[in-house]
Amino acid sequence: MDTKTTDEQLLRAFVKGDRASLGELADRYEKPLLGLAGGLLGARTRACDAVQEAWLRVIRHSASFNGSSSFKTWMYRITINCCRDLHRKRVPRNSSDEQQRNLKTQTPPEDDLIHRERNSELHEAISALDRTKRETILLCYHDSMNHEQAAEVLNIPLGTLKSRLHAALNELRRAMRVEAIR
Repeated sequence: MDTKTTDEQLLRAFVKGDRASLGELADRYEKPLLGLAGGLLGARTRACDAVQEAWLRVIRHSASFNGSSSFKTWMYRITINCCRDLHRKRVPRNSSDEQQRNLKTQTPPEDDLIHRERNSELHEAISALDRTKRETILLCYHDSMNHEQAAEVLNIPLGTLKSRLHAALNELRRAMRVEAIR
């Protein structure tokens, strides 16, 4: 299908039996969803599991999509819910050590050691945020959604999103200053 075809049109085509439409949706959303899930779960394998489960839910429930929100909003909600489900099911043995290992594998190799260290500290600080603040930060900054879109994905009022974002940014600023002093 051509890129001018909307997500909603692709989903309707999939419901009618056009399997290629789902492939087009996956091409559009797979990478950002993996980034979001990776930020929420901290591990690439778990992120892949969450996104795979999200696509399975889309397949199972595609016919019930009512269009009250955009496909993108619906897909992000499903992915966040899958991440929450995976997080709840998991019983960490030593989550601090595992988070450190996961953060190291997520940080891309770069020439500048200082930049890598700072990036790792930022990932660690984001991982330390509570779930609601972490989701807010990742949607607004990692996925570059505007505040209205992020509020819609999280199904919260705009004011609540802004309040969470403000609190999350303040926490990150404090954490990064503390880390920088060490």
